[in-house]
Amino acid sequence: MLRRFYMLLLLLAVSSLAMAFKPGGPGKISFPGAYWTDPEPSGEFATLVIPIKRVSNLIILEAKVDTMEGNFVLDTGAPYLVLNQTYFRNYPHYNEQDAGGINGDAGVAFRTSVRNLDIAELHYDRLLADVTNLSAIENSRNIKVLGLLGTKLFSKFVITVDLFQNQLYIHKLNKDGEIPAAEQLYHDPILKMPFYYANNAILFKASVNDNQLWFAFDTGAETNLIDYRQAKKLLPTLQVINRSKLTGIGGSTFEVIYAKFEKLSVGERVFTNNKVIITSLEQMGKAYGRDIDGMLGSDFFGRAVFTINFVKKEFIMYTNKNE
Repeated sequence: MLRRFYMLLLLLAVSSLAMAFKPGGPGKISFPGAYWTDPEPSGEFATLVIPIKRVSNLIILEAKVDTMEGNFVLDTGAPYLVLNQTYFRNYPHYNEQDAGGINGDAGVAFRTSVRNLDIAELHYDRLLADVTNLSAIENSRNIKVLGLLGTKLFSKFVITVDLFQNQLYIHKLNKDGEIPAAEQLYHDPILKMPFYYANNAILFKASVNDNQLWFAFDTGAETNLIDYRQAKKLLPTLQVINRSKLTGIGGSTFEVIYAKFEKLSVGERVFTNNKVIITSLEQMGKAYGRDIDGMLGSDFFGRAVFTINFVKKEFIMYTNKNE
């Protein structure tokens, strides 16, 4: 199954549009039928505070795999740890397959294991990982990227991302699955809602101009996306900004539309002045194991501090930190 390779195709294609607008995110692959055990984390902390930086709307933090330390993308669109084959090509190959994406340029990916993963004081032993080609991220952003940190790594924690202070918080939980009161940094949420967690993906319902859709929440996506099939009924309410043609395997072409829309309703919160890419998400739906109508990326989550409680399956947004 492919997730990020499809997004890479969008990134490369839409870069030809006249505006400085870069959708999509990193490339990755998963293996059909593969069984991935939950990583067992360790570390003596209540809350980790990790500096982050923004590179073209990607969330970058430093981590260490075995002896190699460097930049990783925080990516809730990735199911687990994904490594860049440029730096990990000599690791053991447990399984290998052709990872040709829609544009036929993804190469070969394989599954491997690493001895250690360290994110500050958070430590993992003997993790399985996918190794694949992430050079498109590096070339388009001019940054060295060792890999992607996906959702399963944080399945026992709450993470909070504050893009205004450039901080990632990783919280241990109490017996009720909550951040202990002494460690709670943010109060008075502007949005709090449950999400559906399937195939290591965060899914929830939201409405675009009063049309209810299923979205995947993806910190690796640099804008919002909506599938063509759903967009047909939305087009009369959208402001089309630009269009671009993509060419896929075998020479088939399809259109990508860049548009704006006024009203995005998530939970009980309404967000206005939204940007979106409209294209086919059929292959992305196959990767997630279910059809999705769209993806919510940086244009959505960049508006507030956000928290993901993977244990209670809650998504929360805040505006201010309680000093």
